[in-house]
Amino acid sequence: MFAAPVSAETLPDAIAAAYSSNPQVAAARAQLRQLDEGVPIAWSNKLPRIDTRLLFSQDLSPSFGNLGQTWQAGVSINQAIWEGGRLRSNVAIATARIEAARARLIAAEYRVIVQTVTAYADVLRTAESVRLNENQVKVLQQQLRASRDRFEVGDLTRTDVAQSEARLAAADANLMVARSQEVQAQQAYERLVGRPPKDLAPLPAPPPQPATMQEARDMALATNPDLTAARLDEKVAERDVRLQKQQRAPTVGVQAQGAYTQATGPFFGISGFNPRLAVTATMPLYTGGLIAAQVRQAKARESETLELIDQTERVVAETASNSWIQLKTSEAVIQSAKTAVSANSLASEGVRRENEVGSRDILDVLNAEQELLNARVTLVQAERDRYVAIYQLLETIGRLELVLEGVGVGRYDPNENFRKVKGDSWREFAYGPDPHEDRAKNQAPLLGPK
Repeated sequence: MFAAPVSAETLPDAIAAAYSSNPQVAAARAQLRQLDEGVPIAWSNKLPRIDTRLLFSQDLSPSFGNLGQTWQAGVSINQAIWEGGRLRSNVAIATARIEAARARLIAAEYRVIVQTVTAYADVLRTAESVRLNENQVKVLQQQLRASRDRFEVGDLTRTDVAQSEARLAAADANLMVARSQEVQAQQAYERLVGRPPKDLAPLPAPPPQPATMQEARDMALATNPDLTAARLDEKVAERDVRLQKQQRAPTVGVQAQGAYTQATGPFFGISGFNPRLAVTATMPLYTGGLIAAQVRQAKARESETLELIDQTERVVAETASNSWIQLKTSEAVIQSAKTAVSANSLASEGVRRENEVGSRDILDVLNAEQELLNARVTLVQAERDRYVAIYQLLETIGRLELVLEGVGVGRYDPNENFRKVKGDSWREFAYGPDPHEDRAKNQAPLLGPK
C-alpha cells in the first residue's frame, strides 16, 4: 500500500517482539514450567525421606520440681520398596500432562502470531482508509466551493449546494470513524507487540498455503496443536484410570530410626540411644467404596476427554474450511474490487466532465465520487482479509513454524527447564530464582534481522 521508509518496522520485527515478550505466551510458558515439576514430584516417592525429631517435655506437677523432664533427639529414614506400580503411573501421567502443555504452548504462540499479523495489517488498512477518506473530504470541499461559485452565477440551484454540503458532512463523519478505527488498531498492535507502531513497512509476501480445502482439512486434523493437546489429555485420563485401580495394590516400605533419649524423674532416670529397623506392608481391604468411586470418576473423566477430542476435531475441520473459504472469497473480492476501482475512476472523471457541460447534475458527480471511494476501501479491506486468512489457515493446520524461522528470534526451548528440574530431584533446596527477577530469562532471545 505504501513505499517502505528506510527505518521501517517490518512484520517479522513485530512477530519477533510479540513472540519474545508477549504476556500471553509468557504465561503459557510459566504454566508449562509448573507441569514440568510433576515428574520430580512423582519421582520423589521413590527416593528416601529423612526426617528429624526433637522433643522436650516437662512435668508440671509441683511435687516433681525440676524433675520429670524428657529430652529426645532422633532421625528417621523411610524408603518405599514397592507401591504396586503407582510410581510408574504417576510419572507417566506427569509426562503426558507436560506433552499436552507443550502442544498448548505451541497453540498459544500461534494465536499470538496470528493476532500480531492481524494487528499489523489493521494498522496499515486503517491508515490507508484514513488517507482515502481525507482525500475524499478534500475532493468534496473543492466540489462544494465549485458548487457555491456556480450557484452565485446561477448555474446551479440551492438544492445542488445543499447536496454537496450534506455529502461533505457525511465524509467528515466517515473520516472521524476511520481515525477512530486507526487509533484502535494502533492500541491493539501495542498490546500485542509491546510498543506502538511506527513507520510500518508494507506486508511481505505471505507463506505458502495448501492447494485445496481437503488438503487443509487433512493437515489440520493431523497437526493442529489444540487437537494434539486434546488427544494427549485422553492419554492422561487413561493412565489415571490405571492409577486409581492400583490403589488396591500392597505397599511395602523400610523404616530406620535412631533416637537418643534422656529422661529424669523423682524415682528413676533413663538415658541412651535406641535404634530401630522395621519393614511395613499394607494393603487396603475395605475402603467404604472409596477406591471404586475414584475408578469410576477417572473413567468418566476419560469419557469426557474422548468427547472433547471429537468436538475439537469438528471445530478444527470447520475452522480450516472457513479459513480456506475466506481466503478464496477475499481473492475473488480483490479481483472484483480492482475492476471496480478502475471502472469507477473512469466513470468519476467522465461524470465530472459531463457535469461541467451541463449534461449531468451535481448528485451524479457526488455518487460517482462515493462509489470510487467505496471501491477503494473495499479493495484495501479485501487485501487485508486475504492476508489474515492465510495466517489463520496456517494456524489451524499447525504450519506456522516457517514463519518463526524467518523472524530473527530464538525459539523457546521447553526441554531446557524440564531437563533442569529433572536433574534437581536430589537437590533438596533448589528453589529456583525469584519470578520477578527471572521474567527476562524466560523470554525468547531476539537474534536481530537475518
